[in-house]
Amino acid sequence: MPIRHVATALVVSLGAGAGTSAGAQTVVLPLTPAEWTATDSIRFETYLGRPSIYINKGVALSRSATFRNGTLEFDMAAGPKSNNLGIAFRAERPDAFEVLFFRPGASGTIDATQYAPAINGVAAAWQIYHGAGANARATLPREAWIHVKLQVVADSAIVYLNNATTPTLTIPRLRLAGSGTGIGLWGSNFGLGAYFSNISYTVDNAPFTSVAPALPAGTIEAWQLSEALDAPDLVPGTLPDLRRLTWESVRAESPGLVLVNRYRRAPGISAPADEDSVLRGRVAGSKVVFARTTIESDRERLRLLHFGYSDNVVIYCNGRPIYSGVNPAFFRSLGNFDPIGNAVYLPLRKGRNEIVYAVTEFFGGWAFSGRLDK
Repeated sequence: MPIRHVATALVVSLGAGAGTSAGAQTVVLPLTPAEWTATDSIRFETYLGRPSIYINKGVALSRSATFRNGTLEFDMAAGPKSNNLGIAFRAERPDAFEVLFFRPGASGTIDATQYAPAINGVAAAWQIYHGAGANARATLPREAWIHVKLQVVADSAIVYLNNATTPTLTIPRLRLAGSGTGIGLWGSNFGLGAYFSNISYTVDNAPFTSVAPALPAGTIEAWQLSEALDAPDLVPGTLPDLRRLTWESVRAESPGLVLVNRYRRAPGISAPADEDSVLRGRVAGSKVVFARTTIESDRERLRLLHFGYSDNVVIYCNGRPIYSGVNPAFFRSLGNFDPIGNAVYLPLRKGRNEIVYAVTEFFGGWAFSGRLDK
């Protein structure tokens, strides 16, 4: 079953000493085949002088771990070609978990450290969650052990590397919104291998304070979402018969977006390389959803709509296309989602107006947003 958004978010402040209750017991996870279940191949071997578990790609979940709040520690090592490796936590199943991962190929840059949820797939929604609170600089040498400490309380987390007292990354809000307690080792959809050792956790059941984040003023909160369709079967700029689609009511979540991954399984194909295929909506394996909402207007007018999308979008107002945008990863940039920066004037008529988005996904995160000016 898809994980649904929980309206009340939990946000707490963590310090360097947070995340461990007095007298709490540390659990060390054994590096044995009986302990781990994986979506791809794993093996157990000595690497750089330590007993380790090697994961080729995907995720390997512990069978015994029960961890929600507390401190999680592990050592990781990237091979000569590894570029995505990290830890899955609060896992509900092999395709629903929080992910903290690292990119050795981006060592020293803001993209070296990444937090994102993985929902309805192994891949993390890194295009949607980026920047402050999701990314951080780190030095990540290959073929060397790096120690990671992750402190988790409520919907916040802090990351420390190599026993530093200064955090590498502070995550103010975790996004999965589930109730999972699993721990896993993560190697992304595309693999290239990673090693892990000395995996342990300490549970903290201390109370915490909760607050509910408000959405930005003007956010369009209520939407209906169609099933996922094969994008190459449709004609960009032409609406299908919307009466033939199956619709589900969904709501925007902080910071004002609808995370489509929460409701639909993304295709997870590699970054499209052919420019014409992207522009014409003919990328094999890509998926599209339609999202619709209504706007009531007391008169005929133009009204400015700010929006974000990932990866491609066509926006319709009362059946007519008024905007088309393409923003897949590595096509014109990293393809990161931003809720502002794109805008279009809606030609509203008096009364009821139907707004429809056609949102196409390749990989990296599937989302859209809408926010109306006054």
